[in-house]
Amino acid sequence: MCRKIRVLHVMSNLRPSGMERMLVSGAPYMLTAEFEHSIVGIGEEHPYSSVLEDAGYTVHALSAPGRLTRWSALTRVIRSDRPDIVHIHTEGSYLPTVIVARLALGSRGAVVRTVHNVFLARGRWLWSRWLQARIADTLVAAMVAPSPDVAENERGLGRSAQVVYNWVDDAIFELREARQRSKSERIAGSRPVAAIIGNCSETKRHELALAAIEQLGHELIHVGMEDGASLEETARLARMADSGRLIHRGAGGPDRALSEGDYYVMPSRNEGMGVALAEALVCGLPSVVSDSPGLRWARNQPGVISVSDSPAEWARAIEAVAANGEPSQSTIDFSARRGASEYEEVYRAALRGKRGRDTDVGSTIAS
Repeated sequence: MCRKIRVLHVMSNLRPSGMERMLVSGAPYMLTAEFEHSIVGIGEEHPYSSVLEDAGYTVHALSAPGRLTRWSALTRVIRSDRPDIVHIHTEGSYLPTVIVARLALGSRGAVVRTVHNVFLARGRWLWSRWLQARIADTLVAAMVAPSPDVAENERGLGRSAQVVYNWVDDAIFELREARQRSKSERIAGSRPVAAIIGNCSETKRHELALAAIEQLGHELIHVGMEDGASLEETARLARMADSGRLIHRGAGGPDRALSEGDYYVMPSRNEGMGVALAEALVCGLPSVVSDSPGLRWARNQPGVISVSDSPAEWARAIEAVAANGEPSQSTIDFSARRGASEYEEVYRAALRGKRGRDTDVGSTIAS
């Protein structure tokens, strides 16, 4: 009798961020007759764990502050769940995480790793990543990158990563029509509306785009958690709120920003492959993004302008996309069905390699 292939995703804090949101939107295509997925989050807070559970995943939300307790907790989960694949999404402590996973799996199963970001390692950190890659990668059956930029960066460490683009929720594809209806109902002469979707942080650098948006007198829909916002970003948001130009502010879904926004901005210093940018491209929002590692794959996408860190260039680019207002159409398939299907192939190939023969893994795993 056959049983499902079990995949355990190893993550840190479970928050409403990229991979967590992708797991929720991909659940209808990942939780199938052949695959069973569970998630272990090891960190200090897990505000998104209930959403993942509601999507159908078994979730282990663990608080393990010390390294030894972290490894012990991960070992217990792996031995309890008995996964066929341990899929590591975390970057911190990569080498010990792989070793713990491999030891807990014993002679069975395989380890898969996704590198989600472009890590601009320098000095000691570069040597640490290189050394960890040399050792840990020998225990990993498959290396995945969510964009060509990430794959290119990892080649510097001697890694060959398969590209599996991030995906968006199925509902995002329906928002393109909602956005067109919203735009047709806009009052002539109304101010352009900018969309920022993403949690605030030093890496996201929202203030770079906010300076131009504020200068041009545009309105703003800002979706994201602000606990990592800079003082400049907070001050600019406050001024826009006082002037009545901040339409929305705070965490939540991207629907309003994608349907009512005239353009999208992403001024990040570096990214992996931003899900929010993929959502904007699916909805046809003209976009202005930084000419930064992790965002350069989007330069050839219709409606995307890539700019340097110059405030003047940001202002000119934003003014241009706001004046144009023409919808664009991405040339990349960002559907969850496609992403789940490609990961299934990664898992099957990893298990075939583990068994040393080219067979249908789903039909050979005994219950």
